[in-house]
Amino acid sequence: MRSMIFRQVKLFAFILCGYLMQVCVMPYFKIGPITPNMMVATIAIVTVGYGRLRALWTGLIYSLLLITFLSSMPMIDLLLYPISALLFSVFCADKTASRLQYERSIGKAGRNISPLLRTVVCAFLNAVAVEFVNLVYAYLLGATFTATAFSRALTCVLCTTALTALIMLPARRLLGFRKPEPEGTQELRFGKPLKLDD
Repeated sequence: MRSMIFRQVKLFAFILCGYLMQVCVMPYFKIGPITPNMMVATIAIVTVGYGRLRALWTGLIYSLLLITFLSSMPMIDLLLYPISALLFSVFCADKTASRLQYERSIGKAGRNISPLLRTVVCAFLNAVAVEFVNLVYAYLLGATFTATAFSRALTCVLCTTALTALIMLPARRLLGFRKPEPEGTQELRFGKPLKLDD
């Protein structure tokens, strides 16, 4: 019971630290006018490490913090972070044991892709969604689409993805996740894929 409570407290502290890093530290690591999005990196790490529900809660916590403390943020961010976190967690979170067994029963490989790769992909997809919505929102407010706007959005996506790749190993170790299991270990735990003869 204590270890479960400690794990939840550690997760909440990690989420809060992601927000504080974004607003207090990341402005000092700008690349030109671009600031990598630490909150997106944190959402990606939580998505792969803890699953869909906690990814949704992480996005919701960040939305509420942004709206509460940064009055200049548009209200669309109240929905943006939790919806994108939940949407991409469908593709990036661990498959359940029953899902893996089902895939094996129909002849598929039935294994999770490396969590490190899924973390980077999740950060990339979330960053693309955030930048796309921000561009559309700016356009609706009267801004014009220019090559500079698109290049800034692309640079932000790439910087956020690189930041995620940089911090995910120490963050996963801090949160108590082991290294990814070799494929042979997964097969021993869940059973080998079922091969159907023609």
